[in-house]
Amino acid sequence: MTRTTLTWSDRFGQHDMGDWAIYIPPTGLVEPDLHLDNPKRTQRLRLLIAKTGLEERLDAVVPRAATPAEIEAVHSAEHVARMAAVSEAGWGDAGGGFTPMNGDSYELALLSAGSVLTCVERVLGGEADNAYAIGRRSGHHASRDTGYGFCIFNNVAVAAAAAQRAGVERIAIVDVDAHHGNGTEAIFYDDPGVLTISLHEDRMFPLETGAAGDRGGAGAEGSNLNVPLPAGTGDGGYLYAFEQLVVPALDRFEPELLLVVAGVDGAMYDPLSNLSLTAGGYATAAQHLVDVAERHCGGRVVFEQEGGYSHVYAPFCWLKLIEVLAAALQSEDPFAPFLAGGAFNELAPHQRELVDGLVRQAEGSAVG
Repeated sequence: MTRTTLTWSDRFGQHDMGDWAIYIPPTGLVEPDLHLDNPKRTQRLRLLIAKTGLEERLDAVVPRAATPAEIEAVHSAEHVARMAAVSEAGWGDAGGGFTPMNGDSYELALLSAGSVLTCVERVLGGEADNAYAIGRRSGHHASRDTGYGFCIFNNVAVAAAAAQRAGVERIAIVDVDAHHGNGTEAIFYDDPGVLTISLHEDRMFPLETGAAGDRGGAGAEGSNLNVPLPAGTGDGGYLYAFEQLVVPALDRFEPELLLVVAGVDGAMYDPLSNLSLTAGGYATAAQHLVDVAERHCGGRVVFEQEGGYSHVYAPFCWLKLIEVLAAALQSEDPFAPFLAGGAFNELAPHQRELVDGLVRQAEGSAVG
């Protein structure tokens, strides 16, 4: 039976960002609402894991917090110190003007990075075959010197750097969040030992990054693969891109460890993207990644939870990812009857044309 670690702390279900309106503070005519990154998402996932019986197939572990020194492997000491100071002040912003922090945020950010570190340590140490890290806050928009887009520290980058220190030479990071993983790309852009892949909605967020022509820095050409997909892309177009671009790039690279930024904000009902994926589509993509890990990494893959802002549907999407990792019986998606047969499930001609063009452009993309 597959040994799957799940890291979880009750603190992830308690961290409250206060009242915002999507990603701006309530002012003037803008009425307050729950911040999109609120505890409901992780609380509901944790309940689903228990209610479906999946919990019995998982090794649930309380994660350790990352140390400031571990964070500074990918972030400047100045950024780490500023985040601590902002949190100590009780309220402020991590970067960009819409990444609010409160008095708990710095410690939660250390714990979120530690959640991924704990998973990587257990997988590399042979205590688990694979792992799923729950955490709050997200990380993939955070770059060396600043937070951004709800993110404080780049959790997956911190974990990848730790794996490098442990002797892993070839690490692949696949980011399936609907928004470009700009921070992760920037941190490893000149590192040929880390293949960074991001599938995201084209020019959604951040607007200025994520172009297909960004392939890696000097000496690391081909170590970055961006797959910008048009608004409206659903399971058909997304999985076609996965099969034609992502899997071949990973097979060429032959990673020793696979890390997955598991954002599901490309799902139906999500307020922060215009993609149209279903929980079943995410499950198929996850199975592709697990299969790649089996071929090249001895099954060593860690999923790190990030974006997903439909408090109702995102937990079902994350649940599917964990079920795939644990090779567990698949639970029913209660929304599937409403989504079956939708045009967004099909591969549209313009999506095929786009992906085929990206395939031609990305020939030899992964460093070999």
